[in-house]
Amino acid sequence: MSITRNSILIIVISLIIVLVTAFTAYNFIQGSTSSITTTSTPSGKVLLRLATTTSFDATGLLNALKANFEKQNPNINLTWVAVGTGQAIEIARRGDADLVIVHSPLYEEQFIKDGYGIHGVRIAYNDFIIVGPASDPANVNSTKTVVDAFKKIAEAGEQGSTTFASRADKSGTHTKELEIWKNAGINASGQAWYKETGQGMAQTLRVANNLQGYTLTDRATWYTLMSELNLKLVFEGDPTLLNIYRVFLINQTKYPSLHHGEAERFVLFLVSPETQTFIGNYTKGGQKLFNPLFGRLGEVGIQDTYEDQEVAYWKSKLRH
Repeated sequence: MSITRNSILIIVISLIIVLVTAFTAYNFIQGSTSSITTTSTPSGKVLLRLATTTSFDATGLLNALKANFEKQNPNINLTWVAVGTGQAIEIARRGDADLVIVHSPLYEEQFIKDGYGIHGVRIAYNDFIIVGPASDPANVNSTKTVVDAFKKIAEAGEQGSTTFASRADKSGTHTKELEIWKNAGINASGQAWYKETGQGMAQTLRVANNLQGYTLTDRATWYTLMSELNLKLVFEGDPTLLNIYRVFLINQTKYPSLHHGEAERFVLFLVSPETQTFIGNYTKGGQKLFNPLFGRLGEVGIQDTYEDQEVAYWKSKLRH
C-alpha cells in the first residue's frame, strides 16, 4: 500500500512541476512578446526597430550610424535585429520592424510586389569574395570566373581534400551562393564536403576557418574578421559578385501603427550627403568596407526605373 501511495505522490509532484514549468514558460513568452512589440523606451523615446543584414551589424557600421542618427534625433532610440535577408523581410512582413536593410534582389522584388516594402532605395555596395585555406587545395586562385571557382571547390570536395561552409540561412549571401551553384550545374546540398551552418556570416567564417575550408562572404565582414582567421582571400573581381544594400519602409496601409515618420527620418539620414560620405569613409583595420550608392546606381552598370523614381522621391524629401 505504501508503494501505491508513493507512486501517487510522485505523480502528483510531477504534475505540479509540469504545471509550474508551463506557467513559467507562458509568462516568459508573454514577456518576450511584449518586449518585441514595445514602441517606446522608459525615457519616453520612440523605439525605432530595424531588421537588417548581419554584415551591417558585424562590421560595426550600424553602431556608428546609430550614434550619429540619435545625436540628430534625440527623441529616437534606434534598435535592430541582424539576420539574413530572408529572415529580415519575414520580420517586416509580420509588422515586427519599422524598416529593413537587405541585400538580395530576389527577396526584395517579391517584397515590393507583395506590397509590403515601399520607397526602397539603394544606399551602399561592396562585393562578395571567396576565402579559403592558405594552401588553396582546390586551386581556386587560378580561376577566372566565380562559376569556375565553385566547380574547382566541388571537385576538390568530392576528392576529400576540402570543404565548403554555407550560411544556409536564406540570407543575401546564401541566395548569391545558390545562384552560383545553379550556374555551375552543381547540386551541393547533402554532399559530405558541403557544410550548412544555418548561421550568420561571422559565424560561418569561423566554421570555414575551423574546417580549413572555403566560403563565400561579403568583403566587409571579411575585412572585419580576417585578422582573427587563418584563411586568405582566394577569389575576387567577378562582376556578378556585386553586393548592393537597399533600405525599405514598411507599407503604412499594412501596419498603420508602425513608426512610419521616424522610419522615414532614418532613411533621409541614410541618403543624406553627410551620411553617404560617412559610409564611404567607414573603415576597419585601414580597409574601406562599403561604397555609397544613393543616386549613383548607373555607376555600377545597373539601370532600374523603380530606383530612378525612388531616388527622385527621396531627393524631393531632402530638399524640404
